[in-house]
Amino acid sequence: MGKILLAIALIILTTSRLSAASPEENLAKINKLAPAERQAALVREAKNERSVVWYAPMNREDQRQFTAAFETKYPFLKVDVLTGGPQSLLNRLLSEQRAGKHTFDIINIRSSALYTLKKANAIMRYDTPNRRALRTGFYDKDGYQNGIWASLLVYLYNAKQVTRAQAPRTIDDLLQAKWKGKMGMDKDADDWLAAILDYYGDEKGRQIVRSLGAQSLNIRKGRTLVSQLVAAGEFPLQIDAHHHEAVQLRKAGAPVDYVFPEPFIPVKAVSVLALSSQPPHPHAAALLIDFMLSKKGQEIAYKQNRWPAYRELASGGADDVGNRKTLVPDADKWGARFEELVQLSNLLDK
Repeated sequence: MGKILLAIALIILTTSRLSAASPEENLAKINKLAPAERQAALVREAKNERSVVWYAPMNREDQRQFTAAFETKYPFLKVDVLTGGPQSLLNRLLSEQRAGKHTFDIINIRSSALYTLKKANAIMRYDTPNRRALRTGFYDKDGYQNGIWASLLVYLYNAKQVTRAQAPRTIDDLLQAKWKGKMGMDKDADDWLAAILDYYGDEKGRQIVRSLGAQSLNIRKGRTLVSQLVAAGEFPLQIDAHHHEAVQLRKAGAPVDYVFPEPFIPVKAVSVLALSSQPPHPHAAALLIDFMLSKKGQEIAYKQNRWPAYRELASGGADDVGNRKTLVPDADKWGARFEELVQLSNLLDK
């Protein structure tokens, strides 16, 4: 009788410890299991949760392609999506956190916002095994950053006004007198500036920014708009065009072409999937993150003309970045120093 009571007491104690563990601790334990056992554990628990809530600041059709493929793979789960602008969803999330409401499971957001989310204790670490297949810069050592895609920033030019031989390729080229008043750039320049300072260092990077600001840049709100103005001949060059938009414009017959900057290609802050610190459906959320970082999920992103996190995905064609050096700004560093980037942006818009 004593042994039976002892066994019951141990079971109660173990159950109590598990229930007392945080969602982060529970998922960390599952992630230590062998792959098949790990997957079975996530599926078993997710079946009880039945849904997952995704705050998704992205195009509805693009987002639908991901959720449809995920729900096909896991028909017992429903993805509840809340769409909106990145800043509005971030503000909503932070307001909910302050009010003690835990509504969302995951959000995809720029990596530069992770600093704010971590300070608010709104997200947790999730060391998915799939992050081992990601490009450098798409994941961090702690487990907060699980990148899904990013945008390469290239020099876009109007092919009727500039020949390929005349097109600039380096920062020094941009600073030549012949380009004064002829270059366009997005008002939201923080990622581009962060990459410049990461590569050249603070002192030289700031000097580059001051020199570039003296070039009478055409600053507009939105990179897509700036690209369209180059295509329309408003000015001949954009120095921070999205690579995928440059390719799309050219394929659509616009009189544009582009070059990859040298000696490195700046990368707009990685879009990451962040997991709530108190997710209503932690195991279903883990499965969704795993799917988005899997080859299947990344192939969908690639077909949407995104630069995927999965490092083995590449076209091998003329528009592939290949082995060129890319530079992803450090999310923690520039999250903490964001105001400096805002001040530097003002130097560009003289």
